[in-house]
Amino acid sequence: MRQVISFEDAITATNGEDRALLIGNGFSAQYFNYATLLAESGLDAGTPLRRLFELLDTADFEAVVRALEDAALVETAYENKPHAQALSTDAQKVREALVNAVRSTHPAHRDDLAFQYDSGAAFLSSFGKVFTLNYDLLLYWVNLEKVHLRDGFGKGASIEGGRFKGPFYEDAYCDIYNLHGGLHLFQDDAGEVMKALNAGDGVIATITQSIAENRRLPIYVAEGSSAAKMRKINSVGYLRHCYEQLWQNAAILFVYGHSADDNDAHIYRAVFSSNVTHVFFGVYQPDEAKLKRFSGQLAKHRELGGKNIGYTFYDAESAKVWNRVE
Repeated sequence: MRQVISFEDAITATNGEDRALLIGNGFSAQYFNYATLLAESGLDAGTPLRRLFELLDTADFEAVVRALEDAALVETAYENKPHAQALSTDAQKVREALVNAVRSTHPAHRDDLAFQYDSGAAFLSSFGKVFTLNYDLLLYWVNLEKVHLRDGFGKGASIEGGRFKGPFYEDAYCDIYNLHGGLHLFQDDAGEVMKALNAGDGVIATITQSIAENRRLPIYVAEGSSAAKMRKINSVGYLRHCYEQLWQNAAILFVYGHSADDNDAHIYRAVFSSNVTHVFFGVYQPDEAKLKRFSGQLAKHRELGGKNIGYTFYDAESAKVWNRVE
């Protein structure tokens, strides 16, 4: 069986080096055990709205809302106003379904998870930059509470009664890159990206109000294939910038909570064509079958990336992300 080292040994081996972290769903699995927001939306299978998600081959609520609103415009042009109104009503139902999904997968306030923040922060403190593939709020909350990594919104101002801060500036100091967006990130009418804030009733309240009342949807990548994800990334300047930063990263990269599957091939293409000198890849409960599978995946991504970057496996459980005792 290929050698697997502990997280502590991997950190020791890279002392004095710049380290970056790439996290996937495994980082959040202890708190947010869901496949997609669509599964938690309350939109029943077999209904026209769920069929529309299927026909568009997407889990992106924004894509479905846009399709419904475009169809409503067509019906209006053909003077079929009752159907146009029905389609507009369904577009709002989709927004409200996203609100339901956000509420069902997240506690109302970050204080509800406070007992674990010290542990998560201790793990994150080993890294100068964090790239995340998750669009839930866990990293956002841990960073607010304990870590205080910069997110590129530091030059912006608070707006809308303190509910948002922005815009994001590419030349601002930034240590956190949301590669697939986040539920706390919204675009304004000019296309500028803003960050949702806690205005006294929690950031979840800001997010759900923006979706339901202001009819703005958060920026997040929910497409199924790598190619579709790249199309979404290239359509939003903020996401494209984050992806370019992964491509330009030269720090030693630790991967935690991710499977390196083909639906995120674009991520590993960037990693294995970057100036990263080595990759430490976390495997949960490693055994021979898992190591063989991950070795095959990483070797394939490395070949496509074009650079012979070495990788080492570490035991993901040994990182003790959420159960550290200091």
